[in-house]
Amino acid sequence: MRDVVVGVDGSVQSQEALDWALVEAGSRGVPLTAVLAWEPSWQDGPRPSEPSDFSHLADLKQEQVLTLLDEARHRTGVETITHAEQVQGSPAAALLARAEHAEMLVVGRRGLGRLGRLVLGSVSSAVVQGAAQVPVTVVRSSEEAEAPEAPEAPEVDGSVPRVVVGVDGSRTSVHALRHGIEVARRTGAVLDAVFCWQIVTLAPLPDSWGWTPPIDDYEKFAGEQLDRALEAAGADLSEDRLQRSVVHAQPAKGLIDAARGAERLVVGNRGTGGFDRLLLGSVSRQAVEYASCPVTVVRRPAEES
Repeated sequence: MRDVVVGVDGSVQSQEALDWALVEAGSRGVPLTAVLAWEPSWQDGPRPSEPSDFSHLADLKQEQVLTLLDEARHRTGVETITHAEQVQGSPAAALLARAEHAEMLVVGRRGLGRLGRLVLGSVSSAVVQGAAQVPVTVVRSSEEAEAPEAPEAPEVDGSVPRVVVGVDGSRTSVHALRHGIEVARRTGAVLDAVFCWQIVTLAPLPDSWGWTPPIDDYEKFAGEQLDRALEAAGADLSEDRLQRSVVHAQPAKGLIDAARGAERLVVGNRGTGGFDRLLLGSVSRQAVEYASCPVTVVRRPAEES
């Protein structure tokens, strides 16, 4: 059975990622595997001639993961099959290798960088960039400052759990929609499919060469693209569980505003902008860095690439 894999290291950020991953695994009905990847320093003992020289540390790390899992079960009240693993090596490489066939890989987001600017940690950044197929969820710590609110952003009903999905008409965003639909079905949340558009990000309107159509025509065209994406994704949720949002805004800003108060934001790793050689598009990178809720970055399946 495929599992949910979460990276842990004992920090507050990874503890909150562990709690989130445990709830997610319980909701999916799959095991959770907590992985602590570590690299020894020479302060830990004599310069080794064999990897076994650090076997005492490996035992301590294994006990640490088991303790973290026990504490997470106590905090969340979730009982599901769990596994504890410690791996000696680069954290990002170890997590990516372990999660190659997982249902999801979860990591903490980390905190503040220089000048107080919110930034991704090196491990979470490398994991989001390097994941080949597995969806990666980056969990924001409650200790981090909330993203600034935009006064023009619409108010939302915080009593209704929402899953926000960024849509731009690309095949990757259709796959992100499918992921969001599955989450909404499983958790009872409302799916909010958000299409952010600007004239420069939309394809030319049909028969518009040589003149500039009214702004309403662009908004209608954006709505039609959103409807086509929902149809392609097989969105069959009832009307009260499906919300369509067509937003005239820069995509990253529009999605970050729309995700305030949401249970999670789902985005494709890259959309209609940029080049296929890029591993992570600018919109998904900004969403992971600045959204106030957990962000899941979804890849298009290999057979569709």
